Amino acid sequence: MPNRAGWEAIRARLAHEQTVVVSILAAYAISGKLGLMLATVHPAASLVWPPAGIALGAFLVFGFRIWALLLGAAVIVYVTTLGITPASLTMAAGDLGQALAAAYLVNRFAGGRHALHTPRNCLRFAGIVLLVSVVGASNIGALSLIGFRLAPGTDYAEIWATLQLGNFAGAILIAPLLILGSQGSTARMRTARFVEGVAAMLAVLTVALLVFYGFTPALRAMPLDFLIVPVLLWVAFRLGRRATAGALLMLAVVAISGTLAGYGPFARTPGSSPLMAVQMFLAMTVVMTLALAAMASEYLVAEEQLREMVVTDPLTGLPNYRKLLEVLGTEIKRANGTDRPFAVVFFDMDGLKRINDEMGHLIGSRAVCRFAEMLRAACRTTDTAARYGGDEFVAVLSDTDLDGARLVITRVNERLTQDPDKPELAVSAGIAMYPRDGRTPTTLLSAADRALYGVKAEKAAARRRGVVGFRERTVVNSR
Repeated sequence: MPNRAGWEAIRARLAHEQTVVVSILAAYAISGKLGLMLATVHPAASLVWPPAGIALGAFLVFGFRIWALLLGAAVIVYVTTLGITPASLTMAAGDLGQALAAAYLVNRFAGGRHALHTPRNCLRFAGIVLLVSVVGASNIGALSLIGFRLAPGTDYAEIWATLQLGNFAGAILIAPLLILGSQGSTARMRTARFVEGVAAMLAVLTVALLVFYGFTPALRAMPLDFLIVPVLLWVAFRLGRRATAGALLMLAVVAISGTLAGYGPFARTPGSSPLMAVQMFLAMTVVMTLALAAMASEYLVAEEQLREMVVTDPLTGLPNYRKLLEVLGTEIKRANGTDRPFAVVFFDMDGLKRINDEMGHLIGSRAVCRFAEMLRAACRTTDTAARYGGDEFVAVLSDTDLDGARLVITRVNERLTQDPDKPELAVSAGIAMYPRDGRTPTTLLSAADRALYGVKAEKAAARRRGVVGFRERTVVNSR
C-alpha cells in the first residue's frame, strides 16, 4: 500500500491529468467552432478542422477511456451549429469513430505514441490517418447532411472532399503536437541550443510571412513558397521532433490566414479553392518534414550509441582505454586550473590466467566483470573506473591525495574479501599522483604501472620466502 507521500503523489498526478483532459476538451470545442467559421460548402463542413488531430492525439496519449468526453464535446460543436438534429449526433459519432479507428490502427501498426520516432512509422501514421479520413467521418458526415436534408445530394462530392481534407490536415498537424508534447524532456536546455531554437522559430515565422503575405507588391507576385523548405530542414535536423511540430503549426497559421486574406501563392490558384490548395500543401509538407525530423533524431541516437560503443569496454561496460586517455586529459586541465592533485590507481587481477586455464574462459570473463562491478562501487561518482585491457584496470580519482587513493584500494580489497562468489579474487595495485609522478596521461599511467609491478615483485619475493598471510599493500612510485 502506498504511504501518505505516495497517495499525495497519486492525487497530484490525477489532478494534473484531469486538468489536461479538461483543457483538451475545451480546445476541441473552441477549435471546432473556429474551424466551422471558415466553412464554405456547408456550415458543418470545414477545410480547417483541428478537432480531428485533438481527438486522435488524446486517444494516443490518454487511451480510449475518454471517448465519452470527446463525444460530448463533438456533440456540443455540431448542436451549436446545426441545432438539435439527428445529424449532429451522427456527425459527432462519425468524428469520434474516425479518431478511435485511427488510434487503434496507429497503436497496432505504427508504434502508437512512438509513431513519430522513426521515418517508417511516421509514414505509416500519415497513411493510416489518410485512409481513415477518406473512408471514415467524411463519408458519414456527407451522408448525414444529405440524408437528413440539410444539404442537397448534388453537393455530396464537394462536402466529402472538404471533410476528408479537413480531417486529414487537422489530424496530421495537431496530433503530433499532443503526442510529442506528452513526451517532453525534463532535461534543461543549454543556452546555445535555446538561442538557436529561438532564431530558427523566428526564421520560420519571417519566411512564412514573406511567402504568404509578402512585404511589397513585387514580392507578392513572386513564387516564394520554395523558401519554406530550408528553414524547416534547419528545424528538423537541428532541433528535433517537438520543435518541428511547433514550427509546422506556426507555418500553418500564417499560411491559412494569409491565403484567406488573399495573399500568397495559393490565393492565385485558378480553378480551385485557395484554402483547399493551401491545406494540401500543408498536409504534404507536414508529412515529409516530420519524417525527416524522425530520421534526424534516429540518426542522432544511433550516432550517440556508436560513440558510446567506441569508448566503452564491451565486456564490463566500463570506459575503455580511449575514454581513459580522454578523462586523464580532462583531469589534467582541471588540476592545472585548480592547483589540486589527483590520483591514478592501476589494478591488476592476480591469477586470472590460472582461472581461465582451470575453470574456463567463461568463468574468467565473469571474474573480470565481478571485479569491474566492485571497482565501480568503490569509486565515487566523480571518479572514473576504466578497463585498461585484459585483467588490468585503472581508476582516475579526482581531487584525491595519496591517502584517499589508498582508501579506495582498501575498499576494493574489502569488497573482494566479502564477495561470496567463487573463485576468490585478488588484485595488486599501484598509485601515481599528478603532477608529482607525471604531467601527461601516458607518463601517469607508466608511473602507476611501475608501482603496480613493484607490488607484484614484493608478493613474489614473499612467496619465495614462504611468508604466509601476505596481504596486498600499495607501493607508490617516487622519483
